[in-house]
Amino acid sequence: MKIKTITCHNVYNYGASLQAYALQHYLESLGNEVEIIDFMPWFLKRRYNLWVANCGKFGKLCKIFPPVRLFAPIRNRLRYKTWGRKAKFDAFTQSYLHLTTRYNTSIELQNNPPQANLYIAGSDQIWNTELPNGKEPAYFLDFGTAKKISYAASFGINEIDKEDQPFVKHELGNFDYITVREKTGLEILKFFGFNDAVQVVDPVFLLNAKQWMYLGSKAIDYKLPKNKYILVYDFFGDERIAEFSAKIKAETGYEIVSLNDYSPRTYVDYNINDAGPLEFISLIENAGIVVSSSFHGSVFSLIFHKQFYVYSLKGSGSSSRMADLMYSLGISEHYNASELQADIDYCIVDRKLLNMITNSKIFLQNCIKK
Repeated sequence: MKIKTITCHNVYNYGASLQAYALQHYLESLGNEVEIIDFMPWFLKRRYNLWVANCGKFGKLCKIFPPVRLFAPIRNRLRYKTWGRKAKFDAFTQSYLHLTTRYNTSIELQNNPPQANLYIAGSDQIWNTELPNGKEPAYFLDFGTAKKISYAASFGINEIDKEDQPFVKHELGNFDYITVREKTGLEILKFFGFNDAVQVVDPVFLLNAKQWMYLGSKAIDYKLPKNKYILVYDFFGDERIAEFSAKIKAETGYEIVSLNDYSPRTYVDYNINDAGPLEFISLIENAGIVVSSSFHGSVFSLIFHKQFYVYSLKGSGSSSRMADLMYSLGISEHYNASELQADIDYCIVDRKLLNMITNSKIFLQNCIKK
């Protein structure tokens, strides 16, 4: 069967790249011919565009007096520090993601959709209306005539703003089957009258630890002491993560290693800002303890049986996915923790995960066959 998937696959985000790969790889393992639709609207092209004026006073100045934009590369100079990171992401995309020709707008997709027997939307936060992608018709499969399903699509928020509700409800009508990643997603769908939706696991769970370890073995080696460092993935410089990591360091003597983007974390022993998707896998696999505000940081910690803690994203409404995951596995004490907790019992967690993964695979396979 020819399958085309659509997701935010090329946004220089670890989880986005790896979930896109996982769904593609799993579908291919079932004997399907799979391509990811290379959909790159304007808002996904800004990340490493040094001429883009960021929001705030500088962005407002550019609108009032456009020549100020000439200073954008200076303002964005910190991005130069992570050019190695960009190169690794680009290499991963080229080597591991099978893409269609490029589409820049939903209109282009509607006018000339890629040929397929099945379209799949998902996963990750493709329906988050706090972001531009949640208001983009393409992510709701508003094109083509083949069968359409979503797999583990995420709203990323607890509720849809009133002004966005008509659009979302209308676009959800495109689907033959809807599956979402979080329980909160089911509640949103019920609000819109879609009562037959199913909750499934994130695509990265469709591959096992050995498959991910093999991929991670291709990463560069940072020469860190295996299983004896604290890996921190802290998006916004959260003081809770800083304080908690210090407690773990005092308890274990492990050094703190930060996986970061533009801004180094001042409270750690070692900053890494050039890691790509392969390095993300390897760094989690070889960590002693993981502390993050990342959904996929938590997911890979679970896959590799790591002791880990996860924190809600401060100032963001997109943390429902972390909370849902932790509560569903019975390890909520490791979510927003203020004190060290007992080690996670992976005998119990694995039983719950295995049931969820098995049901997700069965449902996905049945959707393909119908």
